[in-house]
This record gives sequence, C-alpha cells and structure tokens, in this order.
Amino acid sequence: MSHWKKWLPVAGLLLAAGAALFLSWKSLRGGGQEVSSSKPPTMDPGFGMDVLSLPDTNASNFASASTAAAQDRQRPARRVKGPASDMTEEEKAEFEKKFAEKIKPVVEKWCKLYAGHSPFRAEDVTADKLRERIFPGSPSQGYGFMINGTTLCVEDHRGIVYVEYLMSPGAKQLFQLSKGDPPLEGISVSREEILRLLKADSDKDYPPGQIAIRPTNLGTAMNGGVFVDVGEGVNDPRGGPLPDFSMVFGPDGNLAAYLRSTPERKQSGH
Repeated sequence: MSHWKKWLPVAGLLLAAGAALFLSWKSLRGGGQEVSSSKPPTMDPGFGMDVLSLPDTNASNFASASTAAAQDRQRPARRVKGPASDMTEEEKAEFEKKFAEKIKPVVEKWCKLYAGHSPFRAEDVTADKLRERIFPGSPSQGYGFMINGTTLCVEDHRGIVYVEYLMSPGAKQLFQLSKGDPPLEGISVSREEILRLLKADSDKDYPPGQIAIRPTNLGTAMNGGVFVDVGEGVNDPRGGPLPDFSMVFGPDGNLAAYLRSTPERKQSGH
C-alpha cells in the first residue's frame, strides 16, 4: 500500500489537532529522531500544509528524545508558526533577503529538474506568495507558499534549504474513494522517467527494493496517476521509517503531491 494511500483514513482530522501533530513531528525530526510511519501524514483541509499523526519513537531513540526535551525546556519559548501577515518589518526584510539568496534559487533548480511535471513555473513563486512560516526564527523552519491553489513548502533545515512539500488542488482525489471507473491503460509517467527524476533530485541510485510504483486508481478517485514511494521499507507490508520521497503524479503527468525528507549535507569539495 502506498504511503499516500495510508494517509486516507485520517484525512478528516480537525485542522487544529492536525496542525499540532504536524508541528510535534517537525520538532522531533529537527532533533534528528527517526519517526515511525505507522501513523502517517494527512492533508490539512484548511491550508493544505502537510500534517502528521503524533509519531512513535522507537526504544533506541527514547533516551535521546528525553534529553532533547529536557534541553528544550531550558530554552526560551518559541513560536510554532505564524502567518506572513504578522511579520515585523525587520522579519520581512530578513525573509526577502533569504528568499532572493536561498529560497528562489532552490525553487528554480527544482522546477528545472521537474520540468514538464511541475504544476507551477519557477517565476510563479514570488516573495509575496508566502502564506505562513513554521517555527519562525528557529534553526529549522519552513516557509509555506500558495501558488495558484498549490501549496508549496520550502524548508531551511539548519542551513540546508530544499523543496519539502507540494500539494496541488488535484490531490483532493486522493482523499476520495474510487467511483469504479475502468482503469486507464498505462501510467502517466514511465518508470524510466521516475528513476531519472529521482537520480537528479537525490543524486543517488536507489536499489529496486527501495522503490515502489503503484497506480492511483487502486482505492482512490484519481484514475491514471501513479504513487511513488522511495526509501527503506517502502515495499515492506509491515511499514518502516518515513520514505525519503513520497510522490504522486496525476493523470496529466504533473506532480499532484510531493514530500521528501531532509537531504544529506554534502561534504565540502564534493
């Protein structure tokens, strides 16, 4: 079962509860903790940002998580999220500088990489499209943009800036049951194209056992699309850690949804 399909049963979580759970997961992830995929993410019906069920940490991570929690209690309280409209003039100036120097180049590179599969153009992503910040002012924070109905989240994880999340309006079909229409022949994106995109996005060759490609018409109203999950355990029916990548290509070949984990920091000179 695709990780996106696993999210369907909890798609109706209330917005407030979902947001709290998402932020809990991001806090743990920011601390470098592995998160179980037994309680997978779902879509926030209000803004479209990814929200996740409260994660379970395995026993080996418990001591580290407890230590991190104790350290957090000694730090000043921080805001978990804030609308762009609440930014001070100083924060606006800081964001516009980061947008021009770091965020915009990353979005341009991502759009070039996914050319022909992105639901928006690089020039559509402008500083004034910022909708919300997550953990503003922290070492790891997210920037949520709304681009013609598509939610785009760019993450700055301790200096690593990358496109983390995308959810287009067409993704709503993933949260609807199939109407029983006969499946369309073929898939919207070939396996060869998927492997090419993964290689370009991750700079890594994943072994076949860490790549799962499945049609979207099995259990959802999206006919002709394809689920792509990449990482350890994606083909294990018992589940595993969150995938490195979870993507959904719609019937038109464009990304309807995209979620990736924090990229590994490249060594200098590589």
